[in-house]
Amino acid sequence: MGSHRIHIAVLDTDVPVPRVYAARGLYSSQFRVLLQAASARLNASGLLKNGPLEIETTAYDAVGGVLPPLELLRTKPRTEHEDADRSFGPLGPIDAILITGSSASAYNLEMCPWIVKLQSFIHKIYDDYPEVKIFGSCFGHQLVAQALLSYHNPRFAAQQPESTFAAGSGSDIAAKKGYVSVVACPLGYEVGVFPISLQDEFVRAYPPLTALPDGKLRMQLIHGDRVMALSDEMGLANPALSTGLSLPSPWINIGSTEKCPIQGLYYPDRILTYQGHFEFDTFVNRETCIEFGRRAGWPAGDVTAFLDQIGVLPQPGLEDDDDSKLAAEVVLLFLAGENGARDSVGEGVSSDVKERVVSPSGLITPPLMDVR
Repeated sequence: MGSHRIHIAVLDTDVPVPRVYAARGLYSSQFRVLLQAASARLNASGLLKNGPLEIETTAYDAVGGVLPPLELLRTKPRTEHEDADRSFGPLGPIDAILITGSSASAYNLEMCPWIVKLQSFIHKIYDDYPEVKIFGSCFGHQLVAQALLSYHNPRFAAQQPESTFAAGSGSDIAAKKGYVSVVACPLGYEVGVFPISLQDEFVRAYPPLTALPDGKLRMQLIHGDRVMALSDEMGLANPALSTGLSLPSPWINIGSTEKCPIQGLYYPDRILTYQGHFEFDTFVNRETCIEFGRRAGWPAGDVTAFLDQIGVLPQPGLEDDDDSKLAAEVVLLFLAGENGARDSVGEGVSSDVKERVVSPSGLITPPLMDVR
């Protein structure tokens, strides 16, 4: 069986803080290294049914207004012999769009006109290019939610006066304004490694997640905005718990934390988003937190508490104690159209396979540089 090449367009929506940029480069470079490492682990795991994965990435400066040309996007299902077709260039057609994290707020459209252009691009992909998958991280998660599930979606353009919604039912809001909004989190910033309680439906979609001992996925987080149910915003449910969330089928919320009830979104074979950063290790999140605190004037006590939650840098030769590798592998399974379940394993993934997925060896990131 031949290799399964996936060409990912990575849209840079920010530049990493100086020490991270000096050590690791752009976010698109960091995603490339981590996804290629994840593909190597999956290729060695025996989980893949459609042949080994080969990951190629192309970076685009979304803030500068540079987005993938539509003529490079995949329009037809992949064939066995398409690698011989060079009409799309040496990497083949673009199979997926990956939107990175950003310090910008998705709803700040007047200050950031590039977000308007990117949001329209997401609409275009979703409506006209069903063969192209979308993954969003943090800001990318929030922008995808805003573009496709809020009133920013042209499908919800017909609006009534605001007073209509304040007194209306949850179904009224969904019909006229969408299902979610992106807002500043009223509970404050969520920074550090937090356990994300996963929805059973998402775990069933990706059986390797059953390896998590408590059904919780631990990833680095750093965000002050969140996606919330519109019914919460209108006062129809508990804003802290987002109990009013109702998404159109087949969308689901992948999981929640106390501060952020919508930790990701999943539309089978089309869209996956994470509020968390599988691409952030302890070094990246610590440096990002310190720099964000300096820029925004966070109280020293808050910065200290955030750094404690992020964790200390591991000793040389050791790795961070979180589930970022598994989170990356789930993203690749999604992009490859697989779920990581062997046909020969009737009740799911065997324990030895689970172990290889959760804690495999291999490259995570380039060596850490001492940047002063």
